[in-house]
Amino acid sequence: MLVTVIAMATGAVLGVLFAPGKGSTTRKKLSKEGTRYVGAVKNAADEAVATFEEKVDNVKEIAVGLSDTVMEAVDSLTGHEPEKHTRRA
Repeated sequence: MLVTVIAMATGAVLGVLFAPGKGSTTRKKLSKEGTRYVGAVKNAADEAVATFEEKVDNVKEIAVGLSDTVMEAVDSLTGHEPEKHTRRA
């Protein structure tokens, strides 16, 4: 999604730059479009970060579950009573 937003912003800027018009009008258009696309890129980046953080949290939960399972299996195989292992997630 981020690539799409960047491509759209680039196209809009190039379109404004090559369109006939007064310099002041072109600068206003560039400023307006730039502000709009910076916001869109920021939103896309925020969404990507949130998705990444969510996936990292899910992986941590899976790792803790696997760790607990392995520790229980080791305790079972060695004949020890299951211990309360400290979770590190």
